[in-house]
Amino acid sequence: MSRDKTTPTPIRWWNSARLRITVGITFITAAVFAAMIVLTSQLLTLSAERNIDTRLNREAADFTTFMTAGILPSFETEDPTVEQLLRAYLAQQYPSAELLLIGTASESGTQFTLSRFGPSEDRLFPPATRSQIQRIGLSDSGESGTVNDEVAWRKTTVESPAGPVNLVVAVNVIDTSAETRRVAESLILASAAGMVLSAFLAWWIAGRMIVPVRRIREAAATISAAHLSRRVPADGPDEIISLANTVNEMLERVDEAYRTQREFLDDAGHELRTPLTVVQGNLDLMPEDAEGRAATTLVIQDELSRMTRIVEDLLTLARADRPDFLVTEPTEVSELILNIEAKVEVLADRNWNVLPYAEGTAVLDPHRITQALMQFCSNAVRFTKPGDLIEIGCRILQPGDPTINPDVVAATVPAAAEADRSNRRLLWWVRDSGAGIPPGEEESIFERFHTARGQLRDGRGGTGLGLAIVSTIARAHGGRAFAFNSRQGGAAFCMVIPFLNGDTESEGPAPLSSPGVVDDD
Repeated sequence: MSRDKTTPTPIRWWNSARLRITVGITFITAAVFAAMIVLTSQLLTLSAERNIDTRLNREAADFTTFMTAGILPSFETEDPTVEQLLRAYLAQQYPSAELLLIGTASESGTQFTLSRFGPSEDRLFPPATRSQIQRIGLSDSGESGTVNDEVAWRKTTVESPAGPVNLVVAVNVIDTSAETRRVAESLILASAAGMVLSAFLAWWIAGRMIVPVRRIREAAATISAAHLSRRVPADGPDEIISLANTVNEMLERVDEAYRTQREFLDDAGHELRTPLTVVQGNLDLMPEDAEGRAATTLVIQDELSRMTRIVEDLLTLARADRPDFLVTEPTEVSELILNIEAKVEVLADRNWNVLPYAEGTAVLDPHRITQALMQFCSNAVRFTKPGDLIEIGCRILQPGDPTINPDVVAATVPAAAEADRSNRRLLWWVRDSGAGIPPGEEESIFERFHTARGQLRDGRGGTGLGLAIVSTIARAHGGRAFAFNSRQGGAAFCMVIPFLNGDTESEGPAPLSSPGVVDDD
């Protein structure tokens, strides 16, 4: 069972765009926060290490300066011992809680320790740690290092006037590391709160952004073949408005295609129904005598031929949207118009007047152009009698040249296209001396299944598809077809297309009655 519209696919929340946007933004925020935490922690660690290194260097430099001078202003003796120098230096220092100074006389092994607190009450430098640092002063170990990853030390050896002496400066970094960890933990907590807030804001913003999309989806879900005139709302951000406008333009094209298809099928069904009815009626009432059967058979054959022409024309129009509808090639225009002359002369006994003014090579489909002009000529034959004049012409128009001259138009001048003033064009025309076009139907005669001039001279009606085919061929070439009543009598049917890839052209003088010199102004 067919349905007018398809049931919309339900949106699963775990696969929704809103959740994806929220997760994406939250992930990016988490990555930024993580990078910020790592970077900040590294910077704090590097800053602490730089400060400790600066402090150790400063203490070592002060010790070196003092010991090298070897002067004790508070002592009466001029030749102090190493121990006296160490005592004097340490007596001038006032270390902070995280600093420990141990001076060692290298020859005697005498050591002096200076700290803020005593060994039993110093939490940063307990006896075990002090003992390790003191052994560093007595040993030949390197110049710097760490103890238990908590104490950074630097050893400075100086040759004083009283003898060799060294100083071990130790700094406990546990408080600095703890401060760095506290800052990192604070950043982690702040980042977690920021991620939660970011996720909430991302969910809210994504919801606001998707609201116009949801409205478009809900509006599009209500559109069916019976309601193609509806349009989706166009509001919200520029991207949503652009999407809505694109969808509406697509719906307009679909609506137009659907309407055209429906009208086309209705008209085709109506046109084919008439000959089918005639055939069916004649078959139902087939006479018994041979003469009556022969007459009825001729009528049936005539109607079948008419249906064949309608079907062929319908197939031609149906192929108009296919990319292979045109097969273009460089074509000599004057030769093409002369070939058309040879073909139209056998159509009917008319006074054919061919005016091949155009000379040059143009890229076009010669078979489709011939088909269009033959249709113009066939149409002109139907509305003229033997001996009447039918004029066929072609001319190349340069940019700025007018297309239609009001002097040759009996009524309203057809509107000119914008491209008619800026491009080189190739103008084809067929003018007859028949009854002309009924006023107001100059444009509608190019519509499908439209016959404007009523009953033909032979008493038969046309299919109403010939001029529609001509219009389709003209549009496929990037041009247009139009018609008007001539002041000299009859109607002029014209087709103008862009002149593409011409090599050389020349145009001779055209008579004032020719549509080729017509002017829009």
